[in-house]
Amino acid sequence: MSDSDRRTTGEQVVREMFGEEFLRQNLTSHADGEGPGADLARLALDQCFGEIWSRPGLDRRSRSLVTLGILMAQGHQWEIHNHALGGLNNGLTAEELLEAVVQAVPYIGLPAAGQAMSSVARAVAEA
Repeated sequence: MSDSDRRTTGEQVVREMFGEEFLRQNLTSHADGEGPGADLARLALDQCFGEIWSRPGLDRRSRSLVTLGILMAQGHQWEIHNHALGGLNNGLTAEELLEAVVQAVPYIGLPAAGQAMSSVARAVAEA
């Protein structure tokens, strides 16, 4: 896949998962610039979404669930919120998202799960 194809694919995946406004505000507006923020935005668009999220083997719904589990374990609340919204757009239900947090309790602990539940519940309420 060429670099321009990867970028186009990455932008489309982000647009479908998070919406045009998210894509513009958080990624494309930075990817065309210079500096570390631009580098991270390009990596997110080209590698994360243009390459990884577009691979065969797992559908986006499954990728969303895996990603949420990883983000919960790491405690990245902003990303949990965004990926919960993306998960809804990828076919996960509100019940499945909330149950994923409960499933994580024995592995990440109650305090981390409580924070994750708050982020997921906020995303569900916004959707």
